[in-house]
Amino acid sequence: MEWNATNSRSKPRSNRFLRPEDAAPRPLGTRAWGSLDVFVEGPWLQIRVSLERQGWNHSQIERIHDHLRHGWPLRLAQHNVAAISGHCPLRSGRQT
Repeated sequence: MEWNATNSRSKPRSNRFLRPEDAAPRPLGTRAWGSLDVFVEGPWLQIRVSLERQGWNHSQIERIHDHLRHGWPLRLAQHNVAAISGHCPLRSGRQT
């Protein structure tokens, strides 16, 4: 006997995993670190890891992300956040 979805012997579907459209939306103002944003400089996850390695702190990284989402180039966003926060990580120089 071949198995198919209409088979009476099939197990009921589990609700353990939700389809993306069934998942509840995130509350406004919250952002997961696993954001799928892609910018000119690359995917956000890659940029975030690079910023962490350079020594940027969490709030600075969030500000940089906000600038990037508004169309700022990465270098300009980093410069602006460093100027606003008064702190520039030692290893934040140009990476070659």
